[in-house]
Amino acid sequence: MRTVSLILCLLAANTATAAASAADRVPETIVVTASRIPVPLSTVGSSITVIDREQIERRESVFAIDMLREVPGVAISQSGSIGSQTQIRMRGAEANQILVLIDGIETNDPAGNAEFAFENLGAWDVDRIEVVRGAQSGLWGSDALAGVINVITRQPDEELSVSGFGEGGAFNTWSAGTRISGALLGTRAGLSVSSIDSDGSNSSRTGSEDDGYRNRTASLSVDGSPAGNLDLEFNGRYSDIHKEYDSIDYLTGLPHDTLDETDMSLGYFGAGGTLRLMDDRWIQSLRTGWTHSDTDDSNESGANGSTKADRYALYYQSTYYFTPASHDSAGNALTVAVDHEREEFSQHGTPTVWGDPNQDQSERNTALIAEGLFSPLARVSVSLSIRHDNNSSFENVNTYRATTAWASETTGTRLRAAIGEGQKAPTFIERYGYFPGQFTGNPDLKPEHSTAWELGIDQAFASIGASVGFTWFHANLEDEIYGYAFDPESFQTTATNLPGTSKRRGVELTGMAQLSPGLKVSATYTYTDATEPDAVTGADVREIRRPRHAGSLGANWSSPDGRMELDARLSYTGSRNDDYWPPSFIKEVVEMGAYKLVSLAATYRLNDATRIYTRIDNLFDTSYEDVYGYNTPGIGAYAGLRFDF
Repeated sequence: MRTVSLILCLLAANTATAAASAADRVPETIVVTASRIPVPLSTVGSSITVIDREQIERRESVFAIDMLREVPGVAISQSGSIGSQTQIRMRGAEANQILVLIDGIETNDPAGNAEFAFENLGAWDVDRIEVVRGAQSGLWGSDALAGVINVITRQPDEELSVSGFGEGGAFNTWSAGTRISGALLGTRAGLSVSSIDSDGSNSSRTGSEDDGYRNRTASLSVDGSPAGNLDLEFNGRYSDIHKEYDSIDYLTGLPHDTLDETDMSLGYFGAGGTLRLMDDRWIQSLRTGWTHSDTDDSNESGANGSTKADRYALYYQSTYYFTPASHDSAGNALTVAVDHEREEFSQHGTPTVWGDPNQDQSERNTALIAEGLFSPLARVSVSLSIRHDNNSSFENVNTYRATTAWASETTGTRLRAAIGEGQKAPTFIERYGYFPGQFTGNPDLKPEHSTAWELGIDQAFASIGASVGFTWFHANLEDEIYGYAFDPESFQTTATNLPGTSKRRGVELTGMAQLSPGLKVSATYTYTDATEPDAVTGADVREIRRPRHAGSLGANWSSPDGRMELDARLSYTGSRNDDYWPPSFIKEVVEMGAYKLVSLAATYRLNDATRIYTRIDNLFDTSYEDVYGYNTPGIGAYAGLRFDF
């Protein structure tokens, strides 16, 4: 982290020369996730990171998860080979406390413990990722207790365009994709398809059997304006996935070579319309959404159970602008919205002496949301939101969020603050899930509740093309759901609400500098202290798989003629605790060591339409585990070609 300190000191020494505002030189970024309506980034009081298409292409990575490793406050856990279960924890929160959207469609899987399967998200058709940290339930509901990740795919072009890529490399991995886009009779459409095939690597510590992965994904976007003030759109995405994995050997409590496999289909579909009235001062939208997952598991003995889930959604939103938005102001606006969702969950398997897993469950939720955006003074922005959720399974709940931001035009300084209340409803798995001999759900669980706040400062140095940022965050969580409690009736584990308070607190640092016209460097550092009450003693203990220290360094260089580009990334993950269940079934807490990962990418443009590239992941062949007992891939080299016409 000495490099980070050097950059921060260098930038601080130049504060006096930052009289010119960064906003005067760089177009204002508009974000769509930090509020119910699009707003300029400078007006946002919450911490937000935006990953754009240019950054994605620099990395030359097939998976979107590789870009998220460098986001402050984010910790990633991968349980094995390419395509194995990959979880994100944000600011010490649980993986199912982050809402994930793709083109505005909620994608958290009701049958997957309300988590999003990040290992299946390819980067080929991704145009932009917005990561909003902190309690966002007052805007987006239960899944957004700790934050929101919004994936925005590449939208249709006005003129006909065709692009594609092909790549091959380590672990017998082959990836390819193509995209065609254009407009006809006032309607724009874009179709993308991609494929990933890999033999993978061995996920267990012992044996030699590799765990392969296959992903076929197609996405379609269509939009048009049948009237001057009416916009219609459709977004659909479907993935067919096959993955192999190693299950736990109960004689050792560790994974071992098995022939376990999962076949799954994932579908995300949404359609809607936006009507603009009164010279665009009154904007109304109506959208529908459907999220679908179907998962079948098997092992050496054949079929081993299945789950299925559907979420049907209808959203109405109305916004009135009392004063219009501008490049540095969200204006003065009031938004009211109604969100209605129905979720259906089913689990099927073979009954055993332990019980019968076959079941069908459902619930519905209707929410009323109001958000006000205000600019009481020049370059001062305030947002206030409240949300009322009426759930068929739990008591009604109210949440809120309040933020403020102030930006100085002369010094490039931005101060921001946010506070909010979050809530997370127990998932179908936590309430009703059943895994014979292992876990039985608890239908009496209560929702989790949190209060979170943050304070931050961002400083831009326009004269040297640099910026730094600092955020201090704190969250208290009540009734945290613990999924490994002993059930004396079934002699299996179950889920329970912990007494006491779980605490998540820490700081985030960011730095960026354009050292020369062709060289840009960046750095991040996060300190996280996440504790929960011990299920037995009640004493505060560290939550598992949350590193106290994490950080990243990045550098991108392009040649003066723009034909050659080099990208280097280093990510650091500090030591973490994890739970280990030996044959005695008495839990042990183990420590996983810190590790560094280095990746390199080089791109050469043959002409304006075609470029070749190579990428090396885990350059120094670091051996590490994100989940105790599960090996992760070693060094891997890849080469490919991209074209755009």
